[in-house]
Amino acid sequence: MATLGGLHESGGSENSGETHELARFAVDEHNKKENALLEFVRVVKAREQVVAGTMHHLTIEAIDAGKKKLYEAQVWVKPWMNFKELHEFKHAGDAPSFTASDLGVKKDGHGPGWQAVPVHDPEVQNAAEHAVKTIQERSNSLFPYELPRDLFMQMLR
Repeated sequence: MATLGGLHESGGSENSGETHELARFAVDEHNKKENALLEFVRVVKAREQVVAGTMHHLTIEAIDAGKKKLYEAQVWVKPWMNFKELHEFKHAGDAPSFTASDLGVKKDGHGPGWQAVPVHDPEVQNAAEHAVKTIQERSNSLFPYELPRDLFMQMLR
């Protein structure tokens, strides 16, 4: 049972439909109020506080001018009154960039199920370009995804 006024981890988790809906609402409201063009990416963290309703404390990753950034948002919800309000929305820093460790690659370039591949092999390059093209086709981002050659080669060393 939640304590009145106590902040606790969200019962719905970061991946729930309700949490995503609240995060998208927060980004949309911020965009309207500030005439901004943030693009929602994902919910990084979700906590709740029982007040007269529920105050949802969300850490949101969003794209601003092509760069991923983190934002802290508070959305106040009183479901019995059909009430939802963006209470606070502020920049919390840049989101960490994608790294080799995100893929489970260890420092020596190897990890479970990973093997070194020749980066100059046309088949490897075609596969990488196809992956980026597929991601771009499925994205609604205004900024195109690109395969930075130097990063690609560094990750496969």
